[in-house]
Amino acid sequence: MEGVFDDFLLFFSHMRWNILFIALIGLQVAGCMRGEKQENRPPSTSIFLESINRTGENRLNSNVRLSWFGTDKDGFVVGYEISFDNENWFFTARTDSVFRFSIEAGSDTTDQDFWIRAIDNEDARDPDPAYLRIPLRNTPPVASIDKSTAPEDTALIAATFRWNATDLDGNETIEQVLMKFNDGNWFSIPSNNILTFVLEENQTSGIGEALIYAGAESSARAQKADGVRYNDENVVYIKAIDIAGAESPVDTSAAFYFKQQTSQNLIICGQPAIVRDAINPYAFSGFLGSYDFLDYAVQNGKFQPKFWGPTMNRVFERYNILFAYTDISLYDNQVTGQRSTILAFLSPMIANFNSNNGKSFVTTILSPATDIQTLGIGFPIEGVVTSAGQARLTNDSSMVPVDTVSYPRLSPDGTLAGIVPMIRSIDSEVFYRAQLTKLNNWQGDNLIASLRRRNGNVQQVFFATSLHRFAGNPTELQRLFDQILQDDFDW
Repeated sequence: MEGVFDDFLLFFSHMRWNILFIALIGLQVAGCMRGEKQENRPPSTSIFLESINRTGENRLNSNVRLSWFGTDKDGFVVGYEISFDNENWFFTARTDSVFRFSIEAGSDTTDQDFWIRAIDNEDARDPDPAYLRIPLRNTPPVASIDKSTAPEDTALIAATFRWNATDLDGNETIEQVLMKFNDGNWFSIPSNNILTFVLEENQTSGIGEALIYAGAESSARAQKADGVRYNDENVVYIKAIDIAGAESPVDTSAAFYFKQQTSQNLIICGQPAIVRDAINPYAFSGFLGSYDFLDYAVQNGKFQPKFWGPTMNRVFERYNILFAYTDISLYDNQVTGQRSTILAFLSPMIANFNSNNGKSFVTTILSPATDIQTLGIGFPIEGVVTSAGQARLTNDSSMVPVDTVSYPRLSPDGTLAGIVPMIRSIDSEVFYRAQLTKLNNWQGDNLIASLRRRNGNVQQVFFATSLHRFAGNPTELQRLFDQILQDDFDW
């Protein structure tokens, strides 16, 4: 028994050491597995669109939005590289973008290759980049004339247009925009989208050329528009051409009458027809029957310029004398959204007119709400008299000139209520005062007209009242017009 027990102990001892040995081997192997560096696996890349199956008219335009993503099983993606030839690569951290592809000039379609590969945190790149073939079609541009701001019916001397051109492939792909008059030649226009066409000074009829002004430019471009019909109906056409040679459909303006000037004298009406018919005969006689006429009050201001500055600066350049009569009616300008009186719209242009030796005779009606800041740009006025109560001019009173030898007293044709006298600018002179009846504690000055001189000559006359109501003695009112238009402005 003792020998058997000894053998068991010997066996157990051997087993114990064998188990310990195996355990140690296992620990060594485990230790080796934990400490060994594994080889980095590169990321993979996908494009959200696997393919674009479009042909003919269904092809994409050259602006294409693409999206992609990358994955990495043993790290993370830090960015991407893009290629269009599988040779030259460009880094990006984005996962989407809009690409503007170019189409070869003269070609309508093309297929664009696109590769993208992800980059992981160990700078490994996807060895099998994602690929997409993109079927592209050039989209023709679109060009149009803004008909809501184009001339209505008739344009005197100057016609201003606003145009627009776009291209789905990107507006920078538009190579040129062309216009033409009637059957004339197409001509390339400047990038400014407001153009003013001006009739040349010495032509009165037939087909000729027009000067071209871009935006607020004060000098005409060297290029001219031909095919222009003087004192006749005209239509303007526009089209655009892109870098692939594709042309837009031709857009057309509404027909308008392009009128040439007939005189060096201009009348602008800004009051209703009843006032127009009362005052025009005096101006007609004062101008000896020679004048051009613009009615900016008729049909609620329908024929007013949409672009006052570009249009009226060109018109005023052609005249020596301006007579304008307006009131406090307000009009909306479609282009600027500004709501104002005709005289306020005209004020900056009349200032330019006078600075270029033009002579202006202006009458208007003032109110306590008159926009003096704007009127002060062009006229010899810097304020209005405001007071409680009311000032009137009765039919037995007059407007009295400072110079009673050269100018007549003017009598009203009845009682005029709500008179708002003016405060003249410091560089002007008192011209007429009114014999006011002051009611309910009305207080203030009675100045009703002022004038400016240049080099001793009368250049501007401004009345803060409507002269059609001063025909109590028609002969004296005519004498005023004759004195100003024929004598004062004869320089």
